Amino acid sequence: MAAHATDENTPVGEIAKPNTGWIWRTFFILVGITAVEFVFVFLMEPSTFRNSIFIVLTIMKAFFIVAEFMHLKHETKGLIWTILVPMALLVWLLVALVTEGSYVGEVLQNMFK
Repeated sequence: MAAHATDENTPVGEIAKPNTGWIWRTFFILVGITAVEFVFVFLMEPSTFRNSIFIVLTIMKAFFIVAEFMHLKHETKGLIWTILVPMALLVWLLVALVTEGSYVGEVLQNMFK
């Protein structure tokens, strides 16, 4: 007898077909967002608007990767908010610190002229 038990309805020796459809869909979505990023970066003049678009698209890609490959979209809403709210606050803190840092730099530069 075999060391393991099998169900009579389970075909022995058959391997299930891989479910790779969601991986390809994710791949093409990420390729599309990356292509849009390249279009904005190479066709627009350097400006704050271009950089803002690039940052937003990059954050969209990051959230999509976390949702798909870390399976966050299948979790409860409480866990999703527990992860997203601190991340949004960190981004806000980073923007505030960069803004204040450039202001302080300008003030100190003008003070010593």
